[in-house]
Amino acid sequence: MSLTFEVFTLFPEAISGFVATGLLGKAVERELVRVFCTNYRDFTHDRHRTVDDAPFGGGAGMVIKPEPVVAALEQVRATRGAFHTVLLTPSAPRFDQAAAHRLARMPRIGLLCGRYEGIDDRVREHFVDECFSIGDFVLGGGEVAALVVIEAVSRLAEGVLGNPASAVQESFSPAERGLLLEHPQYTRPPSFRGHAVPEVLQAGNHAAIEAWRLQQAVARTWQIRPELRPVRPAPAVPAYLLVPPVHQGDLALVEVAVRRGLAGVVLWQPARERLRAWQDAAGSRLEVTATRARTDLRRRLRRAHGGDPWWVELCSEGPALRQGAGVWDYLTLHSEGRRPGAVVFGLPSLPEPAPSAAAGWPYATFAPMREAMAPPVHEKSNTEGLATGLAIADASRPPSQLGDWVEHALADLQTR
Repeated sequence: MSLTFEVFTLFPEAISGFVATGLLGKAVERELVRVFCTNYRDFTHDRHRTVDDAPFGGGAGMVIKPEPVVAALEQVRATRGAFHTVLLTPSAPRFDQAAAHRLARMPRIGLLCGRYEGIDDRVREHFVDECFSIGDFVLGGGEVAALVVIEAVSRLAEGVLGNPASAVQESFSPAERGLLLEHPQYTRPPSFRGHAVPEVLQAGNHAAIEAWRLQQAVARTWQIRPELRPVRPAPAVPAYLLVPPVHQGDLALVEVAVRRGLAGVVLWQPARERLRAWQDAAGSRLEVTATRARTDLRRRLRRAHGGDPWWVELCSEGPALRQGAGVWDYLTLHSEGRRPGAVVFGLPSLPEPAPSAAAGWPYATFAPMREAMAPPVHEKSNTEGLATGLAIADASRPPSQLGDWVEHALADLQTR
């Protein structure tokens, strides 16, 4: 069964030229898609074929009158049959892929294209089924919007695409984890001007390729269009802050960890005096321990909490997820849906390879939106004794730049 579009416009040639090209043109030739154009001017009765008039109440521009529009609708319905009528206007809900899928299930669709200041609103109120906008901007007329709808809907009709899977594995296609943007695509050559195609795509392991594509689609969606993802809260599990040597001089982080309700702070290879200073500052409010390797920390947290820990590295630059809620969805995907035993928030400058290289660590990097509050980066760690002023954390003092940045990052991760 063919998919039919009835386009109502003042410029039929703008429609007919486009629909004769590309895959859409081939679908029209094969009669999988049919497009008819009807000119409003054919339903006027004066020698100037007038379709517009000045707006009631005054104002700039002209408005298309209701008479020729409604007459055109009624004539086409009487001669070619009923159709679902859509008015294209900026003052309408956004047309999206879900709407395209819905319209693709309808055999006949009418598209009303406005001009000037639009069509008399009595047409919207009484003679159309729904309205769509293609974006938050204004065009000179609805013809381009009509072509957008025709292109988006017709490619979903049976037989239009050579490979039906193309309509499934693309941006905005429905998925269990919400609407996803399409994963990155590459072709030959495998290396172009020093930029290589990801190795997983060249290895021939189809299961690994599908997993990589899904992860990339999820990450890209949550970085670029986070509003598409379903909202899920952060997991209610014990959380720890892992502090590398370069940041262990900042005891304001103790108060940040307490305020954010963390289970503990773990110092990476601290000097003995520094570990004692952190433990004194935390008192009974917070557990402060030390570790010398990620593998040891992972084993310890697995024993304590009965499940694999997740790792979230806080960072201020470079590619990273930028929405806190997206981090949890990404890690859920990476861990194949398993609930974490604990979560470790790692500060930058940790002197060990990224935990994603270590088996069992679902891993993501998170960059909060507050770029101006990036943590300081030190050339080297000072592992000598603490200065007297840093030995005791004072809750009445304003937080340090690092502490303020970490608190905002944790707030984003824990509340989104």
